[in-house]
Amino acid sequence: MSLAARLLSRFRPYRLHSVYERLLGTEVELQVVAGSRLEAEAAERAALGELERLTLVLNRFDERSELRQWLSCPGERVPLGADLRRVLQLADEWRQVSGGAFHPGADALGALWQQAEAEGRPPGARDLQLVTAQLEAEPWTLHDDGTGTLHTTLPLGLNALAKGFIVDRMAETAHAQAGVQAVLVNAGGDLRTLGGKGVNVTVANPFTARDDARPLGRVHVKDGALATSGRAHRGYRVGETWYSHVIDPRSGQPVQGVPGVSVKAPTCAAADALATVLSVLPLQEGLATVDRMAGAAALIVTADGEPHRSGHWTAF
Repeated sequence: MSLAARLLSRFRPYRLHSVYERLLGTEVELQVVAGSRLEAEAAERAALGELERLTLVLNRFDERSELRQWLSCPGERVPLGADLRRVLQLADEWRQVSGGAFHPGADALGALWQQAEAEGRPPGARDLQLVTAQLEAEPWTLHDDGTGTLHTTLPLGLNALAKGFIVDRMAETAHAQAGVQAVLVNAGGDLRTLGGKGVNVTVANPFTARDDARPLGRVHVKDGALATSGRAHRGYRVGETWYSHVIDPRSGQPVQGVPGVSVKAPTCAAADALATVLSVLPLQEGLATVDRMAGAAALIVTADGEPHRSGHWTAF
């Protein structure tokens, strides 16, 4: 049964289901259950309006975006809009909570591994050390007057947090519209639900990119979010070796011990960040981290194929 078909069977109002390809390069699916077609379409317009607005704030590949403009002014004290400032605050919080396992500057390391893929040999230890040493410094300062100063000249990637943040705002905006009973926003497998009975989601096998592979199981998500990180679909092939796209910012090395993570959390931004953090941290440290967070749960698959569940993870 499709994800669309699983959304709330108890309601008989109008159901709207649309798919778009404009969330930071990711396909995004929007479902709305409302009292009428007009109410569902109004919610859809509101969600898409929020998507367009936030894309112009957070898309670093768009020269018009606020983030891109700020990144072009290192060393300058620049006024920041509320949304960009909030995403930067979240990045700061996750960098500190994770002890550096989450870092927006990891994109600079990704560039080294992309170059390694082209050259057919891993990056040199000195090249990696030069970048990881710079990542130990504060990348920016957020001032009390609403301005921000960028310190680093390394490439910064906020896409993981930004995508989750936009998914959250789309879902919350649509759900706040008159007559709306339930909303689901799904961006490439990272999703947020609000209202109704929620959805049952299949957890894919992280060791294969085949769509017909046997899944690890299913998990129910209601009034919350789910995000997944894995190496089956994304990564670097250097010579004969396949490396994960998730890189430990502290060492510069792609993670090998944890090929797959699925995370439930109250928001998609939190689930996205946790999925990255749990891919990088040692298994027991990662499980302890997620167990300390209210409303969070995780399924971590280690390199030996064994699934490890946090205290609040339930599947069926």
